[in-house]
Amino acid sequence: MPKPQFLEDFLKRFGYLHRQSWIDVDPDLVPLINNLAAKEGLTHTEVVNQLLSFALGEQHMADENLSLWETLTEREKETAALTCLGYTNHEIAHKMVISPNTVKTHLRNILSKFHVNSKAELQLLLASWDFRAWDKPDMDSALHFYPDKR
Repeated sequence: MPKPQFLEDFLKRFGYLHRQSWIDVDPDLVPLINNLAAKEGLTHTEVVNQLLSFALGEQHMADENLSLWETLTEREKETAALTCLGYTNHEIAHKMVISPNTVKTHLRNILSKFHVNSKAELQLLLASWDFRAWDKPDMDSALHFYPDKR
């Protein structure tokens, strides 16, 4: 039989029940938490706190990366996207119709804004992002799809 609301409120107010213990957990997650706790030799509370801490840290990092992304110019965004798709500087220059030195300048600015030291670090930082929309065929490859446009 569930406790009446006034009794629950009374017990919480005087410290007999803690608010954090009243979080509803998806019942499908409980056995997974139990298994992880047993495997790691931790309590259920420690497992849940570690998982929540990790998830909140990941969310904070994602929010921070999005904020940093918004500081990029449109050309820097395009350069970053193509870099994360694995294009070389020369290929990026060709696709964007700019010089390789301009690509290097954009990359230097991007790396500085994201506080990383290399293209590999940038790719790792944004590995979960989907940049496929930036992967448009360049003009030369478009001619292969539309030969009548020559």
